Amino acid sequence: MNSWKLDIVTGIGSIAFASFVLLYSLRFPPPRGTDFGPGLFPRVIATILVILGVLVLIQAWKLRTQPPTECEPDPLDEEVTASFHGLRNVGVTIIALSVYIAVVKPLGFIPTTLIMLFVLMKTYGVSVLRSILFSCLITGFVYVLFAMLLRVVLP
Repeated sequence: MNSWKLDIVTGIGSIAFASFVLLYSLRFPPPRGTDFGPGLFPRVIATILVILGVLVLIQAWKLRTQPPTECEPDPLDEEVTASFHGLRNVGVTIIALSVYIAVVKPLGFIPTTLIMLFVLMKTYGVSVLRSILFSCLITGFVYVLFAMLLRVVLP
């Protein structure tokens, strides 16, 4: 399958899924006493997904109309093989998420998220300094967004 065909399937699939989420979120109860209700977040994410799906379709159209170049092989034509590092990354991610789910409630959101993000970043080859920096930034961003702005109770 050509990459532009895969992009068309991906773009249409993203738009279809986002449309379903948008329509389903209309069933959510209206806001009471606030400016936004439970349907806001799914609608925002679905709208972003529609925009990204349209961008993928535009890119696919551009790829389809371009003549193929001989020096640049299609990455989808190559045989896919599993490497040790790839399998290790998948295994560590599954284990980290399982442990996270098990310990986030007793340990709390901030320390558990910091440790999990650090471990995952180190597994994927990010330097120690960057792993610490991005773990702190991502945890802080998620905490401010959900706990403070959206008032979601975090463990």
